[in-house]
Amino acid sequence: MARYKNSRKILEKKLGRKLKPGEECHHKDGNPDNDDPQNLEALTIHEHNLVEFKGRNALYKFRNKK
Repeated sequence: MARYKNSRKILEKKLGRKLKPGEECHHKDGNPDNDDPQNLEALTIHEHNLVEFKGRNALYKFRNKK
């Protein structure tokens, strides 16, 4: 749990704001021990599930739907 909170704090500092309700902290490289700010991104729960279960390409397609 401490690692989770640490990641959120680092991401919030990077973004300059608190995470919004429904946003989660995602580790781009899949390594939860890598809290480098460049490795963290805010995703909605739906986006996070897409990345975790279907891969980053699914997120790209979701965000670029017309």
